Amino acid sequence: MSIREKLTGVFAPLVTPFVNQEIDYEKLKENIQKLNSSKLKGYLCLGSNGEFRSLTDEEAIKVIKTVAKSKSKDKTLLVGTGRESAWATIEFTKKVADFGVDFASILTPHYFASKMTDEALIKFYTEVADKSPIPVTIYCIPRSANGVLISPRAISVLAQHPNIVGLKDSSKEDIGNYVNAVPKGAEFYVLSGSINKFLDGLKKGAIGGVLSMANYLPDLCCEIQELFNKGKYQEAEKLSNRLCKINEKVSGNGGVAAVKVAMNFLGYYGMEPRLPLLPLKEDEIKEIKKVLKGEGLLS
Repeated sequence: MSIREKLTGVFAPLVTPFVNQEIDYEKLKENIQKLNSSKLKGYLCLGSNGEFRSLTDEEAIKVIKTVAKSKSKDKTLLVGTGRESAWATIEFTKKVADFGVDFASILTPHYFASKMTDEALIKFYTEVADKSPIPVTIYCIPRSANGVLISPRAISVLAQHPNIVGLKDSSKEDIGNYVNAVPKGAEFYVLSGSINKFLDGLKKGAIGGVLSMANYLPDLCCEIQELFNKGKYQEAEKLSNRLCKINEKVSGNGGVAAVKVAMNFLGYYGMEPRLPLLPLKEDEIKEIKKVLKGEGLLS
């Protein structure tokens, strides 16, 4: 399967289920087994929704092994391996590359935010990609990365590296600027990082999305792309608007903790977040239940 084929479609950025602050690997496994029968293209493990910053390296490795072992063979696996230095990123990526991981998803380094110029980011990703045993995708999410935004100019350079193959764009920038920055003939693909820019991304040349909603409404998320591919643009627009409204009332308000609550209602194991993230309050949980019921998603 080509890189393009492996990255085309909808990915769920998997949550890590915690019970009494400990990872419940069995519940993670059950989530994967259930999602395996959906139309999802695959999974992003150890992303923002996976609360990767809250895990030890030992836990992170066990999560990757659990996901890799539980996923069906036809699902693509991306894993967040980004660290603050190129050295640490390379070392962690090498550690996990043999566990059946297809792509490394690497967050922009951001502790020294004011120093993260195009030059620094180009050098960082080039160094990592030169030494990574698996293809690299770039993860751009300024709101979680101290405001660091990778520019289309940097993407135009990095897209030419044979081992850098994609970008997950969770910024507020126009996704079309990233798509248009990719030089002709470069094997580099853009994925939308939120439901809000998913359809817009498809219109502008993105090939898929990594959508937090796909944790609890996987097939509806996939349907947007199916309708779009069939040229049923009005239907795709209608479904996109519907899901964006649901998203606004769920994770738009409550973030990862709210995604977990929605999962708990819809037959998955979201469970609780890990401190410092707080669980939702009772009235917030009731509000999500009301939204899901109102949409006919909950009997």
